[in-house]
Amino acid sequence: MKYLSLETFTDFVCIGSECPYTCCGDWKITIDEDTDRFYRDVDGEMGERLKNCIHREEGDAWIVLKEDGSCPFLNEKGLCNIYINLGEEHLSNTCTVYPRSAFIQGDIRFALVSVSCPEVARFYLTHEDPLLIDFAEDYDTSDVDDNTDWELFNRAIRTFTTAVSIAQNRDYSIKERTALVVLLASGFQSCVDEDKDPTDIIGIYSNPDNYQMILDQTGIKTCDLVSKASFVSGVAYFFGSVESLDEKFPELGEVVRYFSDPKNTSVDMTVWENAFDKSASSDNEIWCENLLVYILFKYFMEGLSEKNFYEKLMNGIGLIMNIFTCINAIYRIIYDKAPSIDYNIMLVARLSRMIEHSTLLGGKLKEYFCEQGYNEPGFVLKLIS
Repeated sequence: MKYLSLETFTDFVCIGSECPYTCCGDWKITIDEDTDRFYRDVDGEMGERLKNCIHREEGDAWIVLKEDGSCPFLNEKGLCNIYINLGEEHLSNTCTVYPRSAFIQGDIRFALVSVSCPEVARFYLTHEDPLLIDFAEDYDTSDVDDNTDWELFNRAIRTFTTAVSIAQNRDYSIKERTALVVLLASGFQSCVDEDKDPTDIIGIYSNPDNYQMILDQTGIKTCDLVSKASFVSGVAYFFGSVESLDEKFPELGEVVRYFSDPKNTSVDMTVWENAFDKSASSDNEIWCENLLVYILFKYFMEGLSEKNFYEKLMNGIGLIMNIFTCINAIYRIIYDKAPSIDYNIMLVARLSRMIEHSTLLGGKLKEYFCEQGYNEPGFVLKLIS
């Protein structure tokens, strides 16, 4: 078995009660079978609490959250009572593993930590060196999927490594690198859909000498403010119907409130241009690069089983990076200043948590993006411009 791990996977340490966005709530906290078996035998006051706060149905078990969405075992100091009373070894797998995650494609296990955790997001938004991807191999372990299409797998791996190389090529702006990654993924997907050999396309994007020629044909040097304004308006419309948005996602709530005021529906285009130019400034290049690498690592190879690489990648670029960029621009319009690093950390964490962990809301947003054509390569390039 081969192992690829994105930097921070092995070094991550939870900051516990100091975390501004606890993972102990807001989503379904499932309990694995072995842990549930142990919980059933706990007696005394803790046993009674476990009995009252765990729901079991058809062999599955999960913790019933409180009305505010928090875990009932979280105390007033933000610490876990199960951890305190029963020990770390008796936390469920969900609580022990997060924010680490892993998936297997072919003969490779991809391991990373999720930016839905603010401490992970902080690392990616402040780390100045190119993110490392560690490789290891264990000849004694094999979890290979016998149904793997090895020809497609090998082509996808070449595309993935080429895309990461592009994302970390600092001779080009992050806007240019993102455009190249989108075009590579789109071209590769077209070959997959048409059952064609993508070797030539991969070869073109593997050579930096071709980048300027490709970029000259995209038109990204000209900022498409109309498309960006339309996108922000569409995002505000979607989230305008989300219940308790200010509580769950204050940054998006601010966007919705801003656009609900009639006087803000026709913002001067020079104001928009200034906001987007500053959001795309060189000050943001490094953390945008890290976020792009994270998205490539997490999403692209997940497309192997259903042969939908581009669609998976757009779950990250479209629903995280593009919304992130637009909210940053709106913040500058509202406050006439750049958002703080802490603001951006929470914004990334909330966007990631919505996409990666909120099945209902994240699923509806993905459907909405598809209906509006927000993930089409042509439109994505306009948003990148």
